[in-house]
Amino acid sequence: MKLSHRIILSISGVLFLLFALWALVFYQSSKRRIYGRIDKVLVEQSEKIIDRFLEIDSLPNSVSGASGTVDYYIEKVCPEYAESHQTPVFQTDEEYIDAIQNVETVRVMTQVFQKQGIDYELTLTTQVFAWNKTLDFAILSILTLALVLLLAIIIIVSFIIVKNMKPIYRLTEWLRHRKTNEDIPLPDSSIKAQEFKEIESAVLEASEKSKQVFEAQKSFIGNASHEIQTPLAICRNRLELLVDETQLTEHQLTEIEKTLDTLGYISRLNKSLLLLSKIDNHQFKGETEIEINQIVNQALENLGEIYESLNIKVTVAEQQRIIVHMDPTLASSLVNNLLKNAFVHNKQDGSITITLNDNTLSIANSGSEEALDTGTVFQTFYKKGENSSSTGLGLAITKAICNEYGFEIRYQFVQNQHVFSVRFQ
Repeated sequence: MKLSHRIILSISGVLFLLFALWALVFYQSSKRRIYGRIDKVLVEQSEKIIDRFLEIDSLPNSVSGASGTVDYYIEKVCPEYAESHQTPVFQTDEEYIDAIQNVETVRVMTQVFQKQGIDYELTLTTQVFAWNKTLDFAILSILTLALVLLLAIIIIVSFIIVKNMKPIYRLTEWLRHRKTNEDIPLPDSSIKAQEFKEIESAVLEASEKSKQVFEAQKSFIGNASHEIQTPLAICRNRLELLVDETQLTEHQLTEIEKTLDTLGYISRLNKSLLLLSKIDNHQFKGETEIEINQIVNQALENLGEIYESLNIKVTVAEQQRIIVHMDPTLASSLVNNLLKNAFVHNKQDGSITITLNDNTLSIANSGSEEALDTGTVFQTFYKKGENSSSTGLGLAITKAICNEYGFEIRYQFVQNQHVFSVRFQ
């Protein structure tokens, strides 16, 4: 979730909570004021009724009647009851109204008074339906207005937050598309907030340091590779001269041959590591239109001669011409690594099936009857078996190339076949 959305949700939640609390307090306060007015009317009416009945010489056991919108009745009560009800009592109750044939809320007041030493209780009731209806209408109107204001506040706050967060979004987008070896100018953000200025300054500083480290690393890798390749080539040449110019025993020749193989392995390993480093550092910029089918056929011609002794049956199903835009060197490396992997890890009289269809290159080969570890098969120096000619970097380089161009590479083990497929986006 974006920071702006989180801030907007937090503000909206707080405003809604405050609004709900205010609405509850407003409703209770309004209700209290309305009931206060009703109680005042009941008190005034009770005084009039009691004064009128005190003028009468005698009262029956009970009297009922109406005074304006107030209904009342008077009845005798015992002295004990009168003693415990010296003050007026107000309460809200439900009462069935014959006129409307419905149960309505009423406000009830009871008042004890005395006439000629006899205790009476006056009970007054009045409907509060009209008052409640007015209150409900007022509350609904105010709530509607408050909700509109709340929505307007949220929209305004959202607009302000999103507008002020745009410099951060532009800075994030710049970081996402920036490559260490490229000088992409920072977009004009017009940052005014001090905190954002500090973030921008820190990002630029870190970016510059990263570029410096990258340049130093690139220079070191290039120089180190060159320095390693030179003595390796010298050692190899000296050993070959030693073989040609000196009478050696068969044992000595065997040992020299092993040494030459080791030097060749170290040389290939050094070149592979250098290539992998260049790919990771995005040093290949020359892109052109490449036909994968041609690279596959050329690679098969070369590798077929090298591994002819294995008598591997190769089947090619070209159902589509696959055209991609990428660096020619990397395109050749991708295809050659996959095909070489299929030959190197195959078996005598095995098979390789190559399919080009649906913008996908698929290479299936026989070999080990156990599936490879899908979690580590594309990691550097992954090996399964004791093949001394393999550096364990071929699939790692292939994966790095796919990552560089956004291709999808997968490994599957289907019907005792190891299947590597690359989908070109």
